[in-house]
Amino acid sequence: MHLIRSRSGRPSGRRTGTFTGEVWGDPVSPEGSDPVVNTVLFAPGARTYWHRHTAGQLIVATHGAGFVGAEDGHGLAVAAGQSVWTPGGEIHWHGAGPDSLLTHTAYSFGPTEWLAEVSEEDYLRAFEECS
Repeated sequence: MHLIRSRSGRPSGRRTGTFTGEVWGDPVSPEGSDPVVNTVLFAPGARTYWHRHTAGQLIVATHGAGFVGAEDGHGLAVAAGQSVWTPGGEIHWHGAGPDSLLTHTAYSFGPTEWLAEVSEEDYLRAFEECS
């Protein structure tokens, strides 16, 4: 048993490089663990880049509302209290809606491969499909 105290002793950090918009994250799991667990806060319109996880990812929305978008163009709306499982290898993105914050805890299994930035067109398509 291991008590994880306040973000594993590491500070909250602004997420850049593989995110669009204002995104902050708190590491939850100890460094080097699998799954990697992070609590992430997305400002309205903020999102990840396209990516995939070797063994999958579980997103547990805790506040606000947003989307998880798939490579085939379809998206799922997600709100506080809902979860989304993305199987290993499936290319996807996730982030806040255009008029809502989104906080989620992400459980990422296996290595993450980061890909291209999600275009505004792809982001809006997910929003329109789920509205």
